[in-house]
Amino acid sequence: MTTFIVIAVIVLVVLAVAFVVIQRKNREANIERADQLRTKAATEAQATIAPAQDRAATAEAEAAEARAIAEKAEAEAEAARIEAQQVEASHEAQVRAADRLDPRVDHKSDDYAPQVAGTVDQQPTPPAEVNAETSTETATDTSPAPGLPRRTPGAQEMPGKPIATDGSGGWFTRKDSEQS
Repeated sequence: MTTFIVIAVIVLVVLAVAFVVIQRKNREANIERADQLRTKAATEAQATIAPAQDRAATAEAEAAEARAIAEKAEAEAEAARIEAQQVEASHEAQVRAADRLDPRVDHKSDDYAPQVAGTVDQQPTPPAEVNAETSTETATDTSPAPGLPRRTPGAQEMPGKPIATDGSGGWFTRKDSEQS
């Protein structure tokens, strides 16, 4: 049994020595591979990093220039908006002054709003229509005086036609409701 123990110890020592030798070789091979990778990365870095940094710097400069142009355009647009608001306010002040002088306009009422020409719902009457209306109007007509904006005739009426019914319905009667 002692021989068996001696042989087992020798085998274990040989295995341990082989393991240490293999580990050293692997370590040296890994160190050599790492050095090769570092050398390759250094040579590639010289060829690729500088152009990439140049492209990035160029793109950043172009972006800064575009931002400056955009800021300038935004400032010009803001100035134009302010100028337009000032012109609109000046025009509205003129209309309000005219409304204060005109006895036909109740400028002190709660729902008073100046009738500024150019708005969507209150377009001024074209001169051709004003002249045509004044020549055909009678003295008893209650339409607004020429030169004042007017609303489209029938603008306050219910749009469309009433639903045809048998006399039991009207504007809001549904066609599919069957009454017996």
